[in-house]
Amino acid sequence: MLGDISDEVANELLAYFSKSMIGNIIIRDASLESKIFPVMHYINTACYILYDQSYQYNILKKVASEISPEDIAKRSKTLCSPLNQLAFYSIAMLYLQGRAATIHDNLYKKRSNPNLDIEPENKKKETKFILDFWRRLSPNYRNDGALTAENKHIVFLSDEYINSLRDEMIPIKDNREIITKLRQTIAHLTIFNFLFQGECRAGISEHGPYYFEGDPDALIFKEFQFLYTGKKIFGIDYSDFMWQKITKPSPIPNVIFGMTLKNMNKIEFNDWGTLFADPAEWHSNITSIGIWTKEQIHPKELRYPNKMGSIKPLSLKILDELSEFAKRGTKELYVDYSKWDFTKKLMLGTSNYANSCMALCAGYAGIENEFNWTWARDYAAGKSLKTDLLDKERITEYIEHLKRWNGGHPFMQRVMRGRKIQKTDPFYYFLQD
Repeated sequence: MLGDISDEVANELLAYFSKSMIGNIIIRDASLESKIFPVMHYINTACYILYDQSYQYNILKKVASEISPEDIAKRSKTLCSPLNQLAFYSIAMLYLQGRAATIHDNLYKKRSNPNLDIEPENKKKETKFILDFWRRLSPNYRNDGALTAENKHIVFLSDEYINSLRDEMIPIKDNREIITKLRQTIAHLTIFNFLFQGECRAGISEHGPYYFEGDPDALIFKEFQFLYTGKKIFGIDYSDFMWQKITKPSPIPNVIFGMTLKNMNKIEFNDWGTLFADPAEWHSNITSIGIWTKEQIHPKELRYPNKMGSIKPLSLKILDELSEFAKRGTKELYVDYSKWDFTKKLMLGTSNYANSCMALCAGYAGIENEFNWTWARDYAAGKSLKTDLLDKERITEYIEHLKRWNGGHPFMQRVMRGRKIQKTDPFYYFLQD
């Protein structure tokens, strides 16, 4: 039964994930933050919601009654999948972030209330469920069967599939014009995506390296999803998540860039799907590129390995079209956001972190319409929440509580402790008595 794991197994997973998370935090690149949004404040608010109000547990429990985590993972082994390495990692990360903040709060409260239960039995049960759900995802998604990107690679496509793409790659040799245009388009899309997502990485995924048979050049992919078209995504109406409108929509809902690289000293990825390369200016090492867009099948219809959605190759002219879309959209977003108040900015980010992954999981199960996803927008508008899963007053308490630390949380200081103490008291805490 899902969630039926021992305390020992749960603590092993908590220690493992804590170590992984510390490694990712240390090398995190925050250079793309525009400082428009209260990023840490909305992340921590979302994490409280996911854990303290059992929001994630209640949704995933219903999801698991319709589809197993293993099937979700296998149906994600495709280019431009609705869920990917970042999403699977986030299922554990965000929940455990909320759990750790709550435990830290309770340890402080216990000083004046000795009878306070730091982690009640029902919360331990929920944590075991989330941990078990998470540990069944990545090993069935990744080709190496690992829980995280501990080997610094994100590889989930088959060799057969990779080789089928060879004829659709465009050799560019040292064509500086194409390389420059490709680089500019990726930069414009990246800036647009971060703004559109309220400075959230959702929608961007990098993975690899893969290799064509008999070819030493490494193949990597960079994907952009959820490009604004004003239409349904994966056959699902996600308009509740689209708080912003772009006057001239994208010509395609997603784009996949495949690039082969020569003479690379290092190609590594972290669990958030971010590439770290040597040389850092690796665009000069590109030998061929492929550009595709992916058919958007409703996640409940995906079947591994034969019904995963087809990809369509695109010509180089799409680079100009996407660049123009991204540049125009970015300007519109800056103007739009300048009119937003703090609460609306906060709740956009909160919705991204608390809702997006849960809604996609629900989509795989075909039960996305059983939940109301408008609560964050309703909260921002001062309306009552149309869901019985959340308490509006408690959300306000989280927001006010986090203002004491400018949106951060003091438990994060635990990341700076030495390795020895991390073994006996990991970053995300063992189960509490």
